[in-house]
Amino acid sequence: MHMKFNFYAVAAFLFLALAARAQTTAFTYQGQLISSNGAATGSYDFRFRIFDANSNVVAGPLTNAPVGVTNGLFTVTLNFGATIFDGSDRWLQIAVRAFGDTNAYTALSPLQQITSTPYTIRAINATSASNAVFLTAPLQGTNIIGTIRATNLPLNVAFLDSNQIFTVSNTFNGVVTANNSVNVFSGAFTGNAGGLINVPATSLTGTLPDARLSANVAMLNANANFAGSVTAVLFTGSGHGLTNVPGAFFWVTVAANTQAQPNVGYICNNGVAPVTITLPSSPSVGDVYKAVAVGAGGWIIAQNANQMIAAGNLSDSVGQSWKAGASALNWSDIASSADGTKLVATVNNGYIWTSANSGTTWTLHNSSPISSPLYWSSVASSSDGTKLVATVGYTSYYTSGSGQIYTSTDSGVSWTARAGSLPWSSVASSADGTKLVAAVYGTSGSAGAYTSANSGVNWALQAGASYCSAVASSADGTKLVATFSSGTSQGIYTSTSSGVAGSWLQRTNSGSCTAVASSGDGSRLVATTSSGQIYISTDSGATWVAQNSPVSGQITSVASSSDGSQLAITTGGASGNIFASSDSGATWRQLAGAPTGSWAAIAASADGSQLAAAVYGGNIYVSSQSSTTTGAAGYLIGPQHSAIELIYAGNNLFLPLSHEGTIRAH
Repeated sequence: MHMKFNFYAVAAFLFLALAARAQTTAFTYQGQLISSNGAATGSYDFRFRIFDANSNVVAGPLTNAPVGVTNGLFTVTLNFGATIFDGSDRWLQIAVRAFGDTNAYTALSPLQQITSTPYTIRAINATSASNAVFLTAPLQGTNIIGTIRATNLPLNVAFLDSNQIFTVSNTFNGVVTANNSVNVFSGAFTGNAGGLINVPATSLTGTLPDARLSANVAMLNANANFAGSVTAVLFTGSGHGLTNVPGAFFWVTVAANTQAQPNVGYICNNGVAPVTITLPSSPSVGDVYKAVAVGAGGWIIAQNANQMIAAGNLSDSVGQSWKAGASALNWSDIASSADGTKLVATVNNGYIWTSANSGTTWTLHNSSPISSPLYWSSVASSSDGTKLVATVGYTSYYTSGSGQIYTSTDSGVSWTARAGSLPWSSVASSADGTKLVAAVYGTSGSAGAYTSANSGVNWALQAGASYCSAVASSADGTKLVATFSSGTSQGIYTSTSSGVAGSWLQRTNSGSCTAVASSGDGSRLVATTSSGQIYISTDSGATWVAQNSPVSGQITSVASSSDGSQLAITTGGASGNIFASSDSGATWRQLAGAPTGSWAAIAASADGSQLAAAVYGGNIYVSSQSSTTTGAAGYLIGPQHSAIELIYAGNNLFLPLSHEGTIRAH
């Protein structure tokens, strides 16, 4: 039930106790409560608050409940304390509701001004007026008569007849005379201190003029040359020129050629010519250098004598320049060691050739048991290049009928004939050269995929099917992939058990596969077809996705880096080209630096920094971006919006830590 209250009249009385020491800060308030039905009678909840002249609440609320109201009259005792009655105007707000009602209080209007009666609270200490020790109200100094005893003064008053210690700053406008030579002053003094002598430096405060300092004091607003060691916990500022500062790195903007400083990054903003940043001739191990090109001119990182920059992970620069090697022959296949140093290549109706210097020079192997030309179809290498395996038989250029498998354990110096005479089309090796897999291209009962677990000494048919055209292996030889080009069992097959019989699963039923390659762990696979299609698998061959191929003709060969991110393919015919991908086959680019020709095969180093490709009827070409040219002739170059971060690793070798954009090594 809601009631409408109208406040008509109030009366307030302050009842004081007879004894002053029994007096409290409470006062009694009497009022009359009128409802819409007349004078109220019953029990009510009352809430009281005190407001100042600016309508701010300064005390309360106080709640009195229940309060008995008879014929509108009620009496309550209120105690807001003494502090709020400091002489300022105060108003009392009264709010009411029926006793036990949980609804909001109804505030009565208007506020009631509190007159002087409650201010008798301020007279509580009046009985102490005869004893000034207990006075708390402000007392005018001019009203004090007589002498205040020393014992009644504060402790921080200075006395003329005793020793004094000043603990805060003091200002003496007149002359201060100290007749006793042993006077001791402590604290702070202000003034000009004229005539003072023997003042310890530790007692000085404020700022000394520069002219009063000795000549060997370093000034912050002038250049300073420190003859001795400088030690500091924290340096601030640009710090250019500092060396051997662990963890510190600085950036500067340059538009002209500059000498690189350690642990400094250069923001190159020349819009016309590249900014050449020359590496230090005597760097310290661990020094870092960075360059970022915001200007159209880009940047060049120049070297000094004997210096070299490793560029193996600058993948976009691979295949930009090629060097021709070996003679022009009908090359059929090529393989590489993991570091790209040792290469082996085969000639269709010819011999086996090897190189121990990344294709610079080649050695012919034509002694027994390969003293006469053979139709070599495929070749593979262990990661260190010591164990080699080559097959004779079917090639994409010539069907020779049949031949044997040959193995070498001394990087191709000597060879041993293995296996039976079959149309071998492809061979792959594990990293240690122990586990091998080979393909037989044909329709006879001996066609299919063969494996060897002892470096080619013994072979066993594991997956019998027609026209096995290409095989690949993981580094440990457990994950294998084989392609079958035609027949009822055409498609791509995989095994995760080193190719043992019964472990092969057909993954696709598409035919005409010409080449296949595997990452080191066997998870990433790439397969190509005679029509130019490229298929990628990222789950060890369980599923395959067709990619946007850059070619429409026959793809003759494919190579993969160990991590499967760097891929390369070759195409045949007189106008054949080489294409590369640095994103696991998602996008491809033609390697414009390679000549056109009927490319037969391609191989890659483990990190993908070196490619070696052979032309059928032409030369072998090698593109190596494993490092820049040694010495002052070598350099890195980056275009606009490219970036490079180098660290000096010692022995004149700089290593890229990170890079952005297409960066080329020269």
